Amino acid sequence: MRAILVFNPHATTTDDHVRDVIASALASAIDVEVHPTKQRGHATHLVAGAVHDGVDAVFALGGDGTANEVIQALAGTGVRLGIIPGGGANVLARALGLPNDAIEATSQLLRAVRSDRTRTIGLGRAAGRYFGFNAGFGFDAAVVRHVEQHARMKRTFRQAAFVWSVAREWAAGSGRDGPPISVTLDDGRELDPVAITIIANASPYTYLGERAMRLHPRASFDTGLDLLTVGDIGTAELVQVALRSFRKADHTELEGVGYLHDLAGFTLRCPQPLPLMVDGDYAGEHREVRFTAAPQALRVLL
Repeated sequence: MRAILVFNPHATTTDDHVRDVIASALASAIDVEVHPTKQRGHATHLVAGAVHDGVDAVFALGGDGTANEVIQALAGTGVRLGIIPGGGANVLARALGLPNDAIEATSQLLRAVRSDRTRTIGLGRAAGRYFGFNAGFGFDAAVVRHVEQHARMKRTFRQAAFVWSVAREWAAGSGRDGPPISVTLDDGRELDPVAITIIANASPYTYLGERAMRLHPRASFDTGLDLLTVGDIGTAELVQVALRSFRKADHTELEGVGYLHDLAGFTLRCPQPLPLMVDGDYAGEHREVRFTAAPQALRVLL
């Protein structure tokens, strides 16, 4: 098997020693080339070139941002992807059932290589970008945008930086006093305008430490997209949605909360540009975004 290992040298939970151990472990079983990423988008470029050269597998060491960049070049190719968690939350790796430890995950992936154990999963797509586990238009994307604008805070406080940014964006009016978002389903139905829209291709939506936040409790890699909507609610109601998503995930029964499961596609619109995020990465400002499911799009080692 020919493969490449793409790693983010700035990943938050790995260091040179861990990367060397992982590279050596992979090299003991397969023909592997090691490539560090140099800037945003570089992983996509590296993997696209490797796919063109005929590699059999790509291993991505880093956080969800690195995995997302790799997915852009692998979707629809059939080339195997092995995700090695090296970031803060590592949502995609953990949602797939991989250990949240780079060395343990590498060991499991090597066993999968030897037995050619893979799974083909669906992805989501929005504004020309694939996503593996979640996307957002409006409030949660504004949170991601704020965190990315304060990279030092993210490196220092990690997941606490996201909690702070949620409070900051909500206090600033994002998702509360902003323009309404309209939802049009592929069958032509139009939903009542809402304040918050959060999209999932899998569950959980994210993790806070070891605790899973299951905003979309029925979302799965094997079905279409799930859409959670929230109408005009106050701070206390928003806190209830968040708390219940960590517990019994019965927040979808609350007044003002809407939940649609297994959608092939839908379009979100707003009178003024709102931020978009995919897999925890800010993806620009948009007035209209079409979201579609991409079934059986990615082959992953497990």
